[in-house]
Amino acid sequence: MILITLLEAIVLISNGFAILNEKRVLQKYGFDKVDYTRAHEGGFQHMKGIIVNWLMFARSMKFFLILANLIVILIEILSF
Repeated sequence: MILITLLEAIVLISNGFAILNEKRVLQKYGFDKVDYTRAHEGGFQHMKGIIVNWLMFARSMKFFLILANLIVILIEILSF
């Protein structure tokens, strides 16, 4: 059950990342562009790069996100 709950949490967070508007939300906090030349130095730029990569991954892999949502829904239906 813990694994299923963890999967649900990851899918829900990825859903939230996938619907973020780049101009309205991400640009306000500077997450629309990352300086990848300084990403290897660590610190804030490195964490910012990781967050932006996850955001872009969630937005570009919508097919797999839909598939993950369907799997979570089927698991929930079958668990009753």
